[in-house]
Amino acid sequence: MTRKTNIKVAYALSFLSELYFPISSWIFYYLRFLDFKQIAIITTVQVITGNLLEVPTGAFADLVGRKKAVFLSFLIFSFVMFAFAFTSIFWIFILLEIFKGLSNSLYSGSLEALVYDTLKEDGKESTFDKVVSNMETAAWIGLFISAIAGGFLYQYWFRSPWIIQGIIYALAALTVLKLHEPILDTKKYTLKTILTQNVSGFKEVFRNIKIAQATIVFIIIGAGYFIAANILGISQAREYGMDSRGVGLLFAAGYLISALASQAFPKLKNLLGSKNLLIVTVSILIGSFIFAKFTGVVLGSILIISRISSSTTFRNIRSSILNRYIDSKNRATAISTLVLLSQLPYALVAYTIGDYIDKSSPNSFAFILGLAMVGLLIVQQIIFKAIRFRTTQTD
Repeated sequence: MTRKTNIKVAYALSFLSELYFPISSWIFYYLRFLDFKQIAIITTVQVITGNLLEVPTGAFADLVGRKKAVFLSFLIFSFVMFAFAFTSIFWIFILLEIFKGLSNSLYSGSLEALVYDTLKEDGKESTFDKVVSNMETAAWIGLFISAIAGGFLYQYWFRSPWIIQGIIYALAALTVLKLHEPILDTKKYTLKTILTQNVSGFKEVFRNIKIAQATIVFIIIGAGYFIAANILGISQAREYGMDSRGVGLLFAAGYLISALASQAFPKLKNLLGSKNLLIVTVSILIGSFIFAKFTGVVLGSILIISRISSSTTFRNIRSSILNRYIDSKNRATAISTLVLLSQLPYALVAYTIGDYIDKSSPNSFAFILGLAMVGLLIVQQIIFKAIRFRTTQTD
């Protein structure tokens, strides 16, 4: 009964967490008061805060409880959304982004780890691929609804998406109370154990050559998706002349396809295998960056939709691969560590990205980003081949 309850609640929370009405209008709201450089600074603050807290909050979830972490996440985010609705001052935006970063880091990996350990506790971890696919589908449906509705709500009253979001996240926090914490690998929370847990998370994702290479690849790809989601995608749509309603419809198309792709993930994985499916995903992502500079609004929109649609497959592959090799006691910490490392590149270069977009264009930056990702993927392949060769020679 506990397992069924947790899975049902996880589906509901996946939906509510991504029923995010500002998704198609946030950059239009920011540009009422700020320029791209200031937007980059603000989003960097959120990312840095999230990065600094990602592993500690992952350890908090492992040691104190995933349920408590998810509850606090929604409660804090609800407050932030209500405050956001009536903010126009730069430093207040920064303060709210700090709290948003805390909220994101509390949620990141916690619900997924709770679900996996719920299944493992009941001997059903083999069904994780299907469950996580359903969670992704629920999330994409939430984004589909909120992208369309949020774009039109913004045009009606530009503050309304944030007010409605505050209500949604308050309801999500109440929904979290129905979860049951798995007792698998529970520990008592102490300062010493949380510091040890932080180190354990890094050790998990770099435990051997095979896992380390997968981690590096996931960091490079995850960074591309993260940059696109945080500043590039909506900026590209704006460059094509779309307002919040057009962005909402564009994103909604991508989210709908993503929901369908998530449901098809187990079949696609069995048909192509994780490696080939990852290659397809990476090709779509990088192609959407490189070719955007040379297309018009129609083909450019198709590239954005394709990128959004491929992101769910990437996350499912990452979850499927990592959860097979990570110990339960370190699961949330390890997942949080990978998220941290995927977001770090944006935190380091966000101001440069904003400055470049201000002086040039989003699509010009996308072209550079695509080429950089190709280069990094080639370099990591060469390095790990050399490491394997050296290890073989030593043995």
